[in-house]
Amino acid sequence: MMYIGTNAVIAYVDELDPNHDIANDLLKSLKGNKVVSKLTLVELASVYSRASLNEPLALALYSVKRVKAKIADVDFNEALTHALKLAPLLKLRTSDLLHVAICKAIGAKAIVTFDKGYCNEG
Repeated sequence: MMYIGTNAVIAYVDELDPNHDIANDLLKSLKGNKVVSKLTLVELASVYSRASLNEPLALALYSVKRVKAKIADVDFNEALTHALKLAPLLKLRTSDLLHVAICKAIGAKAIVTFDKGYCNEG
């Protein structure tokens, strides 16, 4: 199972995004299940809201469907517990740390993202 980060979803659906071609090739080449979390939905809806797009939640759900991902069932109490343990090791921004913790909680093999700093795991 591969966890698709918010910026990878956006890069895939937005043809004007500078990472669109890379995201397109990468997401199409992935084998196995692709997942996002409700945190991803919140971030997508926030991005679309700030862009003044109508119906940001509907657009977020559409974006997830376009990348052929499922919304993972996440125990957020478990994810937050993981985040507290990982914080001193990873030293990531809160949202990035939460995505890593969610991956751990659901057993995802990797995160597909264009963010830097995820590879400094302890």
